[in-house]
Amino acid sequence: MTYTFKLSRRLARLRAPMFGLLVALFGCDGSDSFSPDPDESLDPVAGPSLAVSYAGGIPIGTFAQPTTQFGGTFNGAMLSIHSPYLLRELEDIRSRGGKVAVKLSGGDEYYKDAAGNFSLSKWKARVDLAKDVNFASYINDGTIIGHYLIDEPQDPANWNGRPISQATLEEMAKHSKDRWPAMTTIVRSSPDYLDNFDGTYRYLDAAWAQYAAHRWPNTEAFLEENVAKARAKGLALVVGLNLQDGGPSKSNMTASQVRSYGSTLLRSTYPCAFLSWKYSDDFMSAGGMWEAMKDLRNQAENRGFKTCRASAVGSGTPPPPPPPPPPPSGTGTLPFGLSYAPIDEYSARWTGTMYEAAPALLVERLRRAEGAGMKVVVTLVEASNAKNSDGTFSLSRWKAQLDRYRGLSLGRYVSSQALYLHHLVDQPRCGGCWGGRPVSYEAIEEMARYSKSIWPSLPTAVRVAPSNLAAASFRWTHLDAGWAQYNTRQGDLRTRLAREVGQAREEGLGLVAGLNLLHGAGFKTAPMTARQVKEFGSILAAAPSVCALVGWRYDTSYLGQTGMRDAMAAVATVARSRTAASCVRS
Repeated sequence: MTYTFKLSRRLARLRAPMFGLLVALFGCDGSDSFSPDPDESLDPVAGPSLAVSYAGGIPIGTFAQPTTQFGGTFNGAMLSIHSPYLLRELEDIRSRGGKVAVKLSGGDEYYKDAAGNFSLSKWKARVDLAKDVNFASYINDGTIIGHYLIDEPQDPANWNGRPISQATLEEMAKHSKDRWPAMTTIVRSSPDYLDNFDGTYRYLDAAWAQYAAHRWPNTEAFLEENVAKARAKGLALVVGLNLQDGGPSKSNMTASQVRSYGSTLLRSTYPCAFLSWKYSDDFMSAGGMWEAMKDLRNQAENRGFKTCRASAVGSGTPPPPPPPPPPPSGTGTLPFGLSYAPIDEYSARWTGTMYEAAPALLVERLRRAEGAGMKVVVTLVEASNAKNSDGTFSLSRWKAQLDRYRGLSLGRYVSSQALYLHHLVDQPRCGGCWGGRPVSYEAIEEMARYSKSIWPSLPTAVRVAPSNLAAASFRWTHLDAGWAQYNTRQGDLRTRLAREVGQAREEGLGLVAGLNLLHGAGFKTAPMTARQVKEFGSILAAAPSVCALVGWRYDTSYLGQTGMRDAMAAVATVARSRTAASCVRS
């Protein structure tokens, strides 16, 4: 299990300006706490008399969110509320058109033993502080999304090295249901952890998938895998962003990242709420942040409302066997598309794409591509899963990750070319990408050999230019294709292309071409314009030696720029009009 990011351990007490309400609002590690004997002088006063109706869609908001923020951009939140204030706070939230996942147990320190282990009996005692509070009306009308049982039970760092078992989580959910049968139960643990349970969840309703870019670079793959595993267990799913510390370099997410990652998570109709960690005035005041949040609110509001109660569908019956293989996808056509394109983009608009796979989702993705006549360049091992603790490449870990796909029936998709090319690893010769030590040429060749031992007919490629691969001291035998990714800092495109075509021919390698769309002149530079995309893309698509063309990478905002979709369509027309060169080494 890959543990979710650690959330801050700070006291988060907020006094709502209009109400003078002391409500302890908790982050996720559980040492945020309220005083067990709150100051009676801080009782809240009555809220506004004019109620606001819930606007529809799925709730969207944050952890540690002031009540005053309900009714504006946000209509949801995760809040920890001390039982004496529960009714007044829930009424305030309802009057503002809000919905809330409520934590009744307080901070982690209230249900740990002296050694720091989780104590189920102490947790139950904390929850039972609310058993005499009659808040049934807020459950019944949906103001309460669900009972937030506990945070990150899978992380041993929270519990003295001993994660909370799935069976214990089910017992916690049962305890909640015994007191409030109609209240949904939620735990902030990923479906991946909850999946490692031989039993059936009868009382636990929902899992939680919190996205952090530095842990999962591919947002689409993260979403698909979590949805698939939640669905397989019959669990609902809450999603959200780790707004603070969840950026690609463990920094705060930027407004554009919030919009991009959030839009991807909201494409799926499966999640029942979108709640992110965490609210901060400083964070929200960053340039463009409120606008990004409002954009996500509009997307969430336009979704159909759904409960977070479990579907109890379990794994269901096995799917029927696939039909006989069709003719090759887009026979002969040059694959052209964008890396990490969502499944909704699998259509006649493109002839190809690049996909970072997960074993549970790969076959369905290939089936969709096959139906759309697309060819997919597939990365089967995420770079972060092929590294040693010091960040260097681990061949043994890479092989172990690849072995997860051995049981899949991929032959039909290799034959149809829907599974077009196995992208072994990204930028292996970039020392900074691999703990200061580039992946050796010998290791690259061994990766290609290992892939061929499993799928002999599947061509192999690596994102290294042929001019770089030519420096190997041996003749490539199992690696089929190199990759020339163009940005304008490399000089004239035609000159660069001619050089790489010549080197590929000398090495007997196929050639994949690419455009660095989002960083047009190299890392952290401006993206390519629509004019550049059309010009450069058409040159590469027309080159007779190119066997695939991939743009890095799919981005909703980028594609929404004036003329960008038209530029992509122009390149696709060129790709569709010609026969692709072979990616198989000669």
